[in-house]
Amino acid sequence: MKIGLIDDSVVLRSAIKNVLESFGHQVILEAGNSTDLFAKLAKETPDVILLDVFFPTENGLDILARLRKQYPNVKVLVVTGLKQETIVKEAKRLGAHGILYKPFDTDELLNALKQM
Repeated sequence: MKIGLIDDSVVLRSAIKNVLESFGHQVILEAGNSTDLFAKLAKETPDVILLDVFFPTENGLDILARLRKQYPNVKVLVVTGLKQETIVKEAKRLGAHGILYKPFDTDELLNALKQM
């Protein structure tokens, strides 16, 4: 599976990438903000995007809405550290294919991807 990682934490992206690649997935795109993300998506599109909700200067749910409009075939797994019902409802309304709560372990990550 070709995967994109969108999170402002380089450390977290690196850790997730290492896990995914060790299980045979291909991380083809990494970005720390929407500008970087959409520039890279113009060149190559993953099957699934793991999208954080909170960024210092933007909202991940706004990014999700734009992704669903411009790349409707890409599945999006929203990643968040807050178990707030409003975030979950809005993410699902905007077209997220799943929600993964931080902190998560390898099994939770791989199971979430299997359900995509």
